[in-house]
Amino acid sequence: MAFSIRTRLTFWYVSLLMISFLSMGAIFSYSLYSTFITRIDAQISSVADMLPHTVINPKGQLFLPGDFAIMLERFFGIRTSGNHIQILEPHGKVVAVSSGLGKLTLPLDKETYANAIKGVSTFETIKQRGQFSVRMISRPVILKGRGLVAIVQVGSSLELMEEVFRSLFYIFIFGAAASLVIAGVIGWFLARKALGPVTAITATARRIGAENLNERIEVDNRGDEIGKLATTVNEMIERLEDSFKQIKQFSADASHELKTPLTILKGEMEIALRGHGDAEFMREVIESSLEEVDRMSGIVKSLLDLTKIGVEKEAATLEQVHLEIVLMERFEHFKRFALDRGVTLKVVKNEPAVVEADPLRIGQLFYNLIDNAIKYTGKGGQVELSVYKEKEKAVFKVKDTGVGIMSEDLPHVFDRFYRVDKARTREAGGAGLGLSICKEIVETYGGTISVESSHGAGTLFTVTLPLASGS
Repeated sequence: MAFSIRTRLTFWYVSLLMISFLSMGAIFSYSLYSTFITRIDAQISSVADMLPHTVINPKGQLFLPGDFAIMLERFFGIRTSGNHIQILEPHGKVVAVSSGLGKLTLPLDKETYANAIKGVSTFETIKQRGQFSVRMISRPVILKGRGLVAIVQVGSSLELMEEVFRSLFYIFIFGAAASLVIAGVIGWFLARKALGPVTAITATARRIGAENLNERIEVDNRGDEIGKLATTVNEMIERLEDSFKQIKQFSADASHELKTPLTILKGEMEIALRGHGDAEFMREVIESSLEEVDRMSGIVKSLLDLTKIGVEKEAATLEQVHLEIVLMERFEHFKRFALDRGVTLKVVKNEPAVVEADPLRIGQLFYNLIDNAIKYTGKGGQVELSVYKEKEKAVFKVKDTGVGIMSEDLPHVFDRFYRVDKARTREAGGAGLGLSICKEIVETYGGTISVESSHGAGTLFTVTLPLASGS
């Protein structure tokens, strides 16, 4: 059976309190018992020290007057009331007892008798059936030249101590039980109060769905654990909201981008069906259709690239990539293309710079940025490429003298399907995904990408990537 956190906290609190009570009770009882026994041992030991002078005459013989108890009290000041006194001869036979013992006798076991023969006193507690226990000392009386002449036993009832302990036991049991009940109620209340915000968080989290991701959990105190939990949940919901927005926008944009070439294809096919078999006309229709197919293929390929890059963030295969080599490969690739468009393509700086990344993705990054720069630079314009090291970063720059980007468009150039000039983009065959792919690639390898531009004054893209260790 699964218990709530509130129930478990209360149980742990009460259990800990009960263990504390038991520990304190055990320590207190042991200390009090030790104090009682020490005082009683001192008392009976004092009496046992005085007795040999009263029962042994100067010749070393036992001297036991008939009024033994009275003599002890009046002449020697030895109090017999409350003390059980017993005198034994060397062989263990009882020869005198105090009046307090009545018909009872104090036992003398083999171990105690063996100690007496050796001259060792023995303290022990005697438990009597139906009566209170007795604390007793067995002290031997040994004289030079004669050895053991008597054994003096003095006992004291533990009635007072046992009554005190019995009273304390009942007080402790009832007091502890009452304290545990009160503590349990208070603990339940405090746990309920402390976990109240968690209940509110749970209720709010259950209410939140795809339709109301803008709702947030109220945070009263951001400094405590509950506040931190609520803040974390709010941040998670915010990320989910952003993701849902991106997915909706992505779906809408993808549908729109694919819808346009499909509509064109359908229209051209319908025109072709109504045609009269003109070969030249049919050729133009097929060429136009192929262009739209290529456009759709490019969109699908870009979408697949974005998906693959997102997966690669979790488990990217890293290799050492020399950016200066990649730059020269891309320069040679685009040199003819730039010449055909009347654009001057040149490498301004190309220093050795090594990063840890996937060579294919870095090549794709360079390709997209250089391709964009050439396409959006008019005839007679110029595109400059640079690779160099700056502190702990590798820097790749693409600068062109093209049409530039309006200030209101700059914050969105890396958004998926965002196109600054839709007419020019469609002429160039783009779908607005190239820069989004560049951003995903750069962020996958812990880098940054930025853009600086003004309308009519060209554009500068700057990519920074962490240098490989030891480079």
